[in-house]
Amino acid sequence: MVLKEETIEALGLHYIKSGMVLAFGTSEHSETFLKKIAFGIEEKNLKVSVIPTSHKIALMLADFRIPAASLNEREVDVAFEFAEQVDRDFNFVKQDSMSLVRDKMIAQSAAELIVIAEKKNFVEKIGGIIPCEIVHFGWKRTIMQLEKLGEVKLRKINGQEFRTETNHLIADVKVDEIYDLDEIEFQAKEVPGVIETGLFIGYADRIILHNHGSFKTQPNKK
Repeated sequence: MVLKEETIEALGLHYIKSGMVLAFGTSEHSETFLKKIAFGIEEKNLKVSVIPTSHKIALMLADFRIPAASLNEREVDVAFEFAEQVDRDFNFVKQDSMSLVRDKMIAQSAAELIVIAEKKNFVEKIGGIIPCEIVHFGWKRTIMQLEKLGEVKLRKINGQEFRTETNHLIADVKVDEIYDLDEIEFQAKEVPGVIETGLFIGYADRIILHNHGSFKTQPNKK
């Protein structure tokens, strides 16, 4: 996903008000997003706090002198997430994640979850890669059982096992066609060792579709 910096700033600041508790999904896109809007927050003198979802985001908050909040003590007013696919029912798939567990917890807490995706990835039916966060213990067995859903690969970076913020692994499951999202979610989580999936069913409140510098928003009518 490619987002121009000026577009990122416009998208973020439009939905942020003083006094809000914000959160961002765990991904490189979210880090770029936070970095850009941090300057706008300072310029507009907005008094906000952010729940850090990753070690790097926590460091960024300290650098930008933005107060950190705790999910144990506060609920999220607005959360921003980046999706690889989103459908017309406001379900989405997240692949670029440092912790699907934390991302799902933030999505559940947020009063408003704003999902950003490229316009070309607004689809009639979700399919393709569905990541699963899995425990390291017995991971080969977990992957073998996930193969009932499709081809499975353990995610690696430069030949090394990719580790999440919670020290788990990511198994990327290639599902050719999904007829029932709830059933895929159920079958994946039924496998011992699967902690969370990259399927977000019914969490999005607003979708922002980006297309080469322009964007449009679609609020959920749920």
